[in-house]
Amino acid sequence: MTRVKQTVSRQAPWAAFGAVMLIANVSCGKMPEAANEVKLTPAAEIAETPSITGKVMLQGADAAKLRKLVDVGGNPFCTGHGDIIDPTWRVAADGALADAVITVRGSQRASNLPLVAPLIDQTKCEFLPHTVAIQPGQNVRFHNSDLTFHNIRIARQEAGTHGKGENIDNIGQPSRGDENVKAFQVPGIYRLECDVHRWMSAWVFVHEGVHNAVSATDGCFTITRALMDGEYVVEAWHPQFPQKLSQTVTIRGGKATADFTFDFAKAFQL
Repeated sequence: MTRVKQTVSRQAPWAAFGAVMLIANVSCGKMPEAANEVKLTPAAEIAETPSITGKVMLQGADAAKLRKLVDVGGNPFCTGHGDIIDPTWRVAADGALADAVITVRGSQRASNLPLVAPLIDQTKCEFLPHTVAIQPGQNVRFHNSDLTFHNIRIARQEAGTHGKGENIDNIGQPSRGDENVKAFQVPGIYRLECDVHRWMSAWVFVHEGVHNAVSATDGCFTITRALMDGEYVVEAWHPQFPQKLSQTVTIRGGKATADFTFDFAKAFQL
């Protein structure tokens, strides 16, 4: 992990808390990844040509009833930003589901990645965006845009569970402008949480290759990398479901469509 910028905090009361977080960074169950022990699969240049498009829907639930406000517990900084919407379910009125990760099984890593790594910002007491999909070996930038102490506790999610897994890192960001860069070497699902503001959460999905996408607020997604004509297994994952959805699609002329519908009745029952 690389620290890009560390500014001096102007909030003296946070100094002691920052020291506690530094201790936590070492002692709170952190199991750091040994990057030099991870052997990445070969990467090749893969054309940035859209191949699979589709839409993700949620059935069996009223979108309005799923929309909930976060109780910030009177936090003096976070209350100043207005209402914070719980990101657990981001569902449009027509049932379109955001934050589903779409992947192609057997995908290869790409050598031609954007020069700037994906960003997850801590802003107005939220992680934005809520979900990021990357390939192994790719960096993610973590930034603090708030005038308050945040941290990013990273846990490798246990497949098929809700909230279980092992902590692998804990990054303290005491000041606005703090930024850290972390490389995710191992495929898997990583849960992000801020221990200071317990409602803050986000996800990093590390797929085996570059053929991945995240559904937007309208439920739509696009796999932006080229695929040769043929049959492929395409999967959809959402953090509120224990099982992925899967289907086989046929690429013809470099294009295919894959739509997915999650059934609310099969979501984690909390």
